Amino acid sequence: MSDWDPDIAGMQLSEPEKNGLQVYRNYTRAFEEDKAKRAIASVKHPAKALADLTAIFELLLREEPKVLPVVFCAFADDQLKEMYRREIPQSVPGGRSELLNGLGPLARLSQKVQIAYAFNWLSEDLLVEIDLLRKIRNDISHKWDLKLLRDKLTQLIDTKQHPIERYLGDGVRLPENFQDLLDPIQKFRVRLLWLASRLTYETNYWVPVLKHQLLPAKVLYGKTPVPFLQEISAACLKATRTGVLGYES
Repeated sequence: MSDWDPDIAGMQLSEPEKNGLQVYRNYTRAFEEDKAKRAIASVKHPAKALADLTAIFELLLREEPKVLPVVFCAFADDQLKEMYRREIPQSVPGGRSELLNGLGPLARLSQKVQIAYAFNWLSEDLLVEIDLLRKIRNDISHKWDLKLLRDKLTQLIDTKQHPIERYLGDGVRLPENFQDLLDPIQKFRVRLLWLASRLTYETNYWVPVLKHQLLPAKVLYGKTPVPFLQEISAACLKATRTGVLGYES
């Protein structure tokens, strides 16, 4: 056997030792790939989540800019609540509903974000983005100075949010450098479309993969095909092309 991985080939080991190490690695890979497939298959296809995602796309594309953080945060709160309802045992002392309702420790969006972050139940960067939007949502709800709100929204778009749109233009599904044609609010809408898509995907699949003792980011964004990811990506691309760039479907 001489078909070794590059790092194994470069080791100062005998050929039998390299063969043994390669066999062990191949076995481990096959075992993990099978576990990943079973973890993904354990999730019932979230058809309602896809329908909700399509509905939120319509709102994110047509509402006034100052309303967008409010709409997005309401959607995020619902998605996180549904995740906790699915994944927290009903037998938890006091009942699952006590955690999510009223004055429970998961009643507010901020609490849902904090717990998910603390226990690695979603991507950290996604939760940080949601928390930024939550803070803007709170400002919109409690402040009357429209100029201040506009300035805060501009600051969020220009300096705080991750510029997702820079990585989308592949020259096939979206034009290369298409982000250069977007004004700040169009960029904001694109970012919210893709954040909503990631949130929908991860709230349905992240914890089930984690419970199979696998690394969710590696499984969900790696080589293992996940049909639901393909579905939401197609829906998000369509919304970006038709709703933001004005292409015909």
